[in-house]
Amino acid sequence: MSIYPKIIRNGRFIDKSEATLPIYTRTMVGALGVYETILVRHGKYIALNEHLVRLQASAQGAALALDADLDALRQWSFLVVAANHADGLVRVLALDLGRASADVYLYQMSYSAPSPEEYEFGVSVGIYHGERALPLVKSFNTLVPGLARKAAVAAGLHDSLLVDRDGNITEGSNCNAFAVIDGVLVAPPVGTILEGTVVTRTLELAQSLGIPVERRTMPLAEVLVWDEAFLTSTRRGVLPVNRVGEEVLGEPGPITRQLIAAYQVWEAEELQ
Repeated sequence: MSIYPKIIRNGRFIDKSEATLPIYTRTMVGALGVYETILVRHGKYIALNEHLVRLQASAQGAALALDADLDALRQWSFLVVAANHADGLVRVLALDLGRASADVYLYQMSYSAPSPEEYEFGVSVGIYHGERALPLVKSFNTLVPGLARKAAVAAGLHDSLLVDRDGNITEGSNCNAFAVIDGVLVAPPVGTILEGTVVTRTLELAQSLGIPVERRTMPLAEVLVWDEAFLTSTRRGVLPVNRVGEEVLGEPGPITRQLIAAYQVWEAEELQ
């Protein structure tokens, strides 16, 4: 991903060379910051409000005071796109730099979506034993997810699924995970994972399609009886999984394909 040159700090554009932080700040040493990554296509955002509301919730959970309200964050989000490119990922960060309120930065970067072949045949994921800190806060403390992602890259896999101390699958390194068992869509319990904006949309789409949903723990040992699985995230949408560790699931099943199609329709409507 390449970073576009126009960056906003607290509502004003700064030069890319100015977007630096001292190594001794609380943000660096204590991971005291929160962020959101938002997809924009043709100058239009996907689920902008949902992302910004979650940023506010994460800031509250990380004891960060935000001077910028939702309207200001929205305005800055469109300004950074107008100054850079109509397509890409916009990252909004709220950082503790030792002042009374958090500093807010916005920058935009290019991105690559999964390939048509990956949506058609699915991707393989590994397993990584570790837990993300404060799962309800999308914070800078991403050591465990970062290690999980490095392990996946080293193994030639798309990603790794995190497994907590109780042996339950929680989420991917930067995505959420769903399984299908006997026609029921299964997702981890509320409060145990970061509820990605695509998670909420996927559950709504499942309900509209009449697909039964169950929120419960997802034991790693239960992968043996998974019929289908998929990942969700801003960049991926709904992306099928064809293998988890050593367990081969095969090509995407009917429920996964329904949700891929439904999500793509919803996303296209967002861009109209």
